[in-house]
Amino acid sequence: MATPTQAPTNVPQEPDPFYYDYDTVQTVGMTLATIFFLLGIFIIISKKVKCRKDDSSPTCKSCKSELPSSAPGGGGV
Repeated sequence: MATPTQAPTNVPQEPDPFYYDYDTVQTVGMTLATIFFLLGIFIIISKKVKCRKDDSSPTCKSCKSELPSSAPGGGGV
């Protein structure tokens, strides 16, 4: 603790580790959110297109559970 009789020492100031450039943080956050949003939409659409393309094929694993003939009780004709 400095008293009036002591001269204050000049300690080099370290940069504050918790200082953020909020404009950059906001820009990067919005960019990443947009990329992940579009990636998610692309994945959903690609699975639906793949399923529709292979819908007539009995090897379509993702659509097979939706077909009535693939029910465990033999729901087909």
